[in-house]
Amino acid sequence: MLEVKHTNSRISFSDQLDHILVRMGIKRMGHSVEPGLYKLGNPGPASSVFVTANYTLSFDALRSNLTGVDSYILVLDTRGINVWCAAGKGTFGTDELIHRIELTGLKEIVNHRTLILPQLGAPGIAAHLVKEKSGFGIKYGPVRASDLSRYLELGKTIPEMRLVEFPVMDRLLLIPVELKHVLLPLFIAGTALYFAAGIIPALAVVSAFLSLNFTGATTFTSRTGVKKEIFRYFPAMVWLFGSGSVLFIATLVFYHIKL
Repeated sequence: MLEVKHTNSRISFSDQLDHILVRMGIKRMGHSVEPGLYKLGNPGPASSVFVTANYTLSFDALRSNLTGVDSYILVLDTRGINVWCAAGKGTFGTDELIHRIELTGLKEIVNHRTLILPQLGAPGIAAHLVKEKSGFGIKYGPVRASDLSRYLELGKTIPEMRLVEFPVMDRLLLIPVELKHVLLPLFIAGTALYFAAGIIPALAVVSAFLSLNFTGATTFTSRTGVKKEIFRYFPAMVWLFGSGSVLFIATLVFYHIKL
């Protein structure tokens, strides 16, 4: 059984700095916490167990919204990926959850058999298999960590807690990382494609790439759905790129012969 670590609900200056670096896309895969079981406050055998990813923003969002709540936090190894994306990729998944329960000796630490998972992690979890293999049942909390206190007060989610919203401020937070990792490379690639194959293939390839960048970004998409999207559209992107290259070479040959 692994040692139970300690954490708190306070977001320090270094945590805030880490969040800024995350938003800017700097060291994108380097923002993670150690997987395992954490004590928040002074939990006992009957205390709630919350499950999250080892991505710093996911972990910090959870613990900072559990101020004054004595509880355990079970952190899965999602390779530093947030809950939603990791559920689609399979790292926030059934096998990892069962493995982490066994590795931490959770059965000997709490006297109940209930885990509270983030709702956006549901696509990666087969609750019946978790129950069958670990003995722990699953409850899904609200979409947003800010609703946790109300959820704990009510003992259940209500419709507005299950609603996924994407307001302007959330969209603005994505601008820095998109500028760094997507828009600039796409501008260069799009310009090259435009001169090589024309505006229509260029727009088609760029649009397809941007769309695939958000593969799985709905609450309805399962791992199977993500794979289906990728394998359906990626060949079309390759075909467009290949046809554009052929047209570019043909154009060069044509002008060479003409000259």
